[in-house]
Amino acid sequence: MLSKKQALGLRIKEFREKQKFTQDKLAELVGIDSKHLSRIENGRNYPSIETLEKLADNLNVTFEDIFQIEHLEDRDYLLKKLSEKLIVLNNEKLKFIYKMIKEL
Repeated sequence: MLSKKQALGLRIKEFREKQKFTQDKLAELVGIDSKHLSRIENGRNYPSIETLEKLADNLNVTFEDIFQIEHLEDRDYLLKKLSEKLIVLNNEKLKFIYKMIKEL
């Protein structure tokens, strides 16, 4: 399981790559050293709130987006969470989900 620091870093990296920014470019936009951004993305450092705000602004995402990290968890965790969600569905919704998954 990822630490919160690692998950936050991976999420920032995910958004940076989606925007097609290099670490150097994003670091320049945010006003930090690219080595510091690398340490954040690798889960070695937390960004300050000010830096996090600048990262979110430059990546065109919200704080909420950055902290949505469940999809980064390992396979066993994801399967457990999916199972918990599926168990409580009514039959109609369960059939709908089954059809969606079957098409993947």
